[in-house]
Amino acid sequence: MERRYRDLNGYLRETFGEKVFKVGLVGGFTCPNRDGALGTGGCAFCNPESSRPLNHTHGMSITSQLEAGTAYIRRRHKAGAFLGYFQDCTTTYGRAETLEALYREALAFPGIVGLCLCTRPDSLQRPVLEHLEALSKKHFLWVELGVQSGSDATLDRMNRRHNAATTLRAFRELHSRGIRTGAHVILGYPGETWEEAMGTAKLVNETWTMGVKLQNLHVVRNTPLEQSFLAGEFAPFSMGGYAALAVDFLERLNPETVILRLTGEAPAHLTVAPEWSVNKLAVLGAVKAELARRNTFQGRLYSYRDGGMLP
Repeated sequence: MERRYRDLNGYLRETFGEKVFKVGLVGGFTCPNRDGALGTGGCAFCNPESSRPLNHTHGMSITSQLEAGTAYIRRRHKAGAFLGYFQDCTTTYGRAETLEALYREALAFPGIVGLCLCTRPDSLQRPVLEHLEALSKKHFLWVELGVQSGSDATLDRMNRRHNAATTLRAFRELHSRGIRTGAHVILGYPGETWEEAMGTAKLVNETWTMGVKLQNLHVVRNTPLEQSFLAGEFAPFSMGGYAALAVDFLERLNPETVILRLTGEAPAHLTVAPEWSVNKLAVLGAVKAELARRNTFQGRLYSYRDGGMLP
């Protein structure tokens, strides 16, 4: 089958010579947009419980989480190589010594070949950056920044409390230290125009990040976004509408960028809308079908000569 985008599985096989699986981890992190440093309400779309691994129970150490997570994957997929995936709240936010202890515990576990860290563009203080730089020289490390949008107006509606300029500075800082990066983007946010969404693709290209993770907007419980949805202030995209927007985005993306994910979902019991978002395989199938229907591919509208997208 013709490859229409650069997928994560292929990249990890190229890098490690075998299939590698992520194991979700909870490090007990908080967020500057929740602990009062920037705010207390969090981002409008965020409920930290929605990213908690299903096998996690309160009080589990990093080692016990890895024991449970890798055992399940070994049984199901006969796998032996894993990436520790710290994904709760802001996983570079804290004292460098505390973070180092968590990261080191994960890296010491048998079968762990590297780490993935989810964080905010404004949560990379110098002592943490210095530690990440040292870590990246010895281990596979992927730092994923919550870009969410390239539009400052959208970021404001999200209550992100940072702007696109902050995002670009964070990528430059990480890349100057030789640290591998990824970008997390939400497509279909209420009030964002098509032009603004394509502007996010342009911003992602400008960062020269190695990977991008696309997430279809979904509304989760106990968030300001849920209140807005229940008040009838917006309607989420249909599955087909999201697939079309995602393909528009992919067409304008640097073809060398690794696609870390094409869809995202929350647990069914936390999902308010849209119902289709919990069916990951169906959404993935819809995006692939749209690529095939158009006979298009990642980077079709990207210009190396101009260093960006074609008009």
